[in-house]
Amino acid sequence: MHWSRKIDVFAMVLKWRSQRWFSAAVFVLGVIALVVLAYAFLLLRTNFATAGFSLLIVVVLISTLGSYVNSVLLAVVAMACLAYFFAQPIFSLRVEQEQDIAALSAFLITSIIITGLAAKVRRKSEEELRDTRAQLTRFARVAILGELTASIAHEINQPLAGVVSSGDACRRWLANQPPNIERANQSLERIIRDADRASGIIERVRDLVKNTSNQKGAVSVGEAVREVILLTRGEAELNRIRVDTKIADDLPLVWADRIQLQQVCLNLIINAIESVKDLSSGPRRLLVEVEKDQPDGVLLTFSDTGAGIDPEKAKYIFDALYTTKPEGMGLGLAISRSIVEAHGGRLWASLNVPRGTKFQFTIPQYHEKTA
Repeated sequence: MHWSRKIDVFAMVLKWRSQRWFSAAVFVLGVIALVVLAYAFLLLRTNFATAGFSLLIVVVLISTLGSYVNSVLLAVVAMACLAYFFAQPIFSLRVEQEQDIAALSAFLITSIIITGLAAKVRRKSEEELRDTRAQLTRFARVAILGELTASIAHEINQPLAGVVSSGDACRRWLANQPPNIERANQSLERIIRDADRASGIIERVRDLVKNTSNQKGAVSVGEAVREVILLTRGEAELNRIRVDTKIADDLPLVWADRIQLQQVCLNLIINAIESVKDLSSGPRRLLVEVEKDQPDGVLLTFSDTGAGIDPEKAKYIFDALYTTKPEGMGLGLAISRSIVEAHGGRLWASLNVPRGTKFQFTIPQYHEKTA
């Protein structure tokens, strides 16, 4: 199994383990396994030391799935199994011989120490995994912005050119005799407006590049999508691609990390542009739709008129490091899926009619109790 797939599987296990029912299920199954194993050792006439060592191994293995508290409780259960099936008198939790008491105490202490060390190692591994995924996500985001350098520069140059033009006009109005104060004020207002526009673009790019931790909150999807379209507009115009948007007016807020949500939209828009730009004929179009998702959330759809998906390769497009582009890294869709699923949503792809690809994903609605 490739290392990237291992990361995905490990992340899925972490997600399951965060659920209370999973921890409870691990404990119940662990108790059953310990009791059955101890009884089997009794039937096989295994001695105390061998049975104790085997149960210790089981406790340590189960501790890799459950919490440390679960591990301690299972260690107590394993000790009880040893006392019940192997310490004299058997089939009783009463222990009469001193050597059995010492052995059981040593077993419990050893189990707690080993599972504690295992829990520490597991936490460290989980932290390293989260850090790796965060760095990988940011790396992919920066790489996409690198591809959009010309587009972003174009978007910034437009308001800056407006600032220069309005500044020249303001100087001319003030140089008149007498000075035309009203027209000069209008020019100054345009300068402020264009400067704010350029500042806003730079701020959005800086936010996308920044290495910030996951910061979820109430997000307006329509506003977030419009900002991404603004950053990619120059790239679409350069490739003569028409970008249409249909954003519903009554959209609810969603519970999401704004930057990560915009990264998913950015990935899907760039993929659509790259799919359409090499077409020699036919419509060159990208449609971005944002609407309510039943019963509770928001549905985002990105439909292009590009080359579409090869049905034989469709099942691989969300795999890490799989790409159909010669210069592609194979990270965009894999990271996008990971982000969407971490937000409690779902990302999928289908064929667009009559031509192209349609990517869709859902994001749950914001609720105060969720926050």
